[in-house]
Amino acid sequence: MTRLPRAYALLAAIALLVAIPFADAAEQGKQAAPPASKAPALRLNVYFPADFTDAAYQKAAFEKVLASWKPKGPSPAAGKKAVVVATIGKDGKLVGLEFNLKTGSEAFDGAALDAVKKAAPFKPFPKGYPQSSLEVHWHFEVGG
Repeated sequence: MTRLPRAYALLAAIALLVAIPFADAAEQGKQAAPPASKAPALRLNVYFPADFTDAAYQKAAFEKVLASWKPKGPSPAAGKKAVVVATIGKDGKLVGLEFNLKTGSEAFDGAALDAVKKAAPFKPFPKGYPQSSLEVHWHFEVGG
């Protein structure tokens, strides 16, 4: 398993838990019986470099990727994770995109990569940020 460099810090403000629930019984107008076997929750976490502290930018980027994430087919086994590493240029465009880790499910992994691709371009960097690019780690996880 690959460890993130020390320069990356978990930003709790945007490391949101995302659960993709079963059909909502209230929308159906009746009470639904729980499924025989509950599917594991899906989560998305994002890690920015520690020196990039613009929480509003991070939240906006997270929300764009989350809105674009459309997992297809059955989920991989609980505990599996796809890590997509995106390099974002100062202008907000993707300049690099690759897997750091795959779940082994082509459908799940493909949906993770597609989510980041479809969310781009992101906003340009804040004027005070001196770096020409950011390496952002997107963790698409299957909960237990």
